[in-house]
Amino acid sequence: MNSIKLSSYYRLYAFSDYQSMKSALPYMRRVVLAKGLTEVGEAEARSYMGRISGRGYKNYLEPLSSHNNNKGTGIQSLITALQALYKQNGFSARYIVIERG
Repeated sequence: MNSIKLSSYYRLYAFSDYQSMKSALPYMRRVVLAKGLTEVGEAEARSYMGRISGRGYKNYLEPLSSHNNNKGTGIQSLITALQALYKQNGFSARYIVIERG
C-alpha cells in the first residue's frame, strides 16, 4: 500500500478509486478517517497532521532542517503529504484513509 507517516500516531493512505479504498479497509487496524479527498475539512485535517511547535503544520516535502518546513493550515500540510506520496510511487489520491497506530 502507498502510505506516509503523518505523526507518531497517524499514517495516511491514498487510493485512486472508491472500490480500492473499500477493499483495503478490513485489513487496517484502527481507521479514524476514510473519505474522498474533496470532503476533508480543515478541522479534520488539523487533528491528524504533524505539528511543529510554534510554527504551524509539517511540510512533508521539505526536510525538518529546512527553513521552509512549515505550512499555515492543516489542509496545506495534508496536500504536501499527498504530494510526497505521489513523488514516491506515482499513485493519484482521490480517496484517503488515516489509520491510528
